[in-house]
Amino acid sequence: MSTQNTWPQGVRRALEQDEHERWNSYNYPGTLELCCDCGEVTERCEEDNIFTEKGHGPLCIECWKKTEEYVLSSNE
Repeated sequence: MSTQNTWPQGVRRALEQDEHERWNSYNYPGTLELCCDCGEVTERCEEDNIFTEKGHGPLCIECWKKTEEYVLSSNE
């Protein structure tokens, strides 16, 4: 399953907030990045998305906190 979304007119570019809202409302998930574990919106983008060191992701913060990697780093 690809987590990469389609951009308006197939062109990757910065979108104004109103453009994002309009595109996403008609093309769910539009430009929204979805968590590969739970399917919810990650509230992040390609530049700041969360992947494990093994490349599993993108993850939302809730699913990231459930990973062994996060749990081990929190206990140090």
